[in-house]
Amino acid sequence: MTSDKFLSRIRAWRRQRFGVPLADQSAREMAAWLDTPLGRALLAAEQVALDGVLQDLFGYHLLQISVDPALDITGSSRITHRVTVALDNAGAAPLSSLIADPRQLPLASGSVDLVVLHHALDFSPTPHQLLREAQRVLIPRGYLVVVGFNPWSGFGLTRYFTRLFSRHALWRHQPLRLGRLLDWLQLLDLEPDSIQRGFYRLPVQHPGTLRRLQWCDRWGKTLHLPGGAFYQVVACKELGGAIPVKPSWERRPSSLPGLGVQPMRKDQKY
Repeated sequence: MTSDKFLSRIRAWRRQRFGVPLADQSAREMAAWLDTPLGRALLAAEQVALDGVLQDLFGYHLLQISVDPALDITGSSRITHRVTVALDNAGAAPLSSLIADPRQLPLASGSVDLVVLHHALDFSPTPHQLLREAQRVLIPRGYLVVVGFNPWSGFGLTRYFTRLFSRHALWRHQPLRLGRLLDWLQLLDLEPDSIQRGFYRLPVQHPGTLRRLQWCDRWGKTLHLPGGAFYQVVACKELGGAIPVKPSWERRPSSLPGLGVQPMRKDQKY
């Protein structure tokens, strides 16, 4: 066996063992995990952060793309038409469902006022493509809200060790560094408007321990510490630097500078 084939098999085994699971597996396993004490505590903290920004974002159409399509995390929004993206009709989603691949949305460009990505980038095999698609469907001056796991946190560092022993989707997600996400947003003409971090408690499942560790969240928010388990980024789609072209009927020959006369054509007589 050549070295290239050996390295290819190693990479394939690594993707199968540690890579992001298929979308239906991620949705199923994350839905069950979000119903655990730790999952409910994390989701509650994320919901508080989302409610704080969604109430101030207006429009006609809201698109929610979550790792768990059955969630309704945009209930505080004043936008009445809210749709969630799902891969199939399985599950009772509280929102209207759009059955589609999030990386290839069957929506016109510039047709959505607000897009919410709830851990969708963490569990996408091609997060950059998903982000480009979200940017495409946004209207100019529309808003994108991204909620993702912070790899540089107690929760994120636990993932590196736990995934050696567990094949659960939670520990096999691929979180984006906040700095990398901000770079991608700027490349796509999405200007970051606000950044929040949350959930500074240890990733433990005991309800009593989680309640006793609530002081970690208070101190983390007060001191703006970077170690929260999740981050939330709100970005606005810029209009771009296109130069408008006047129609032909608006074009007029300009006066020569300083002379106040119009230039003459060769075939024009005095």
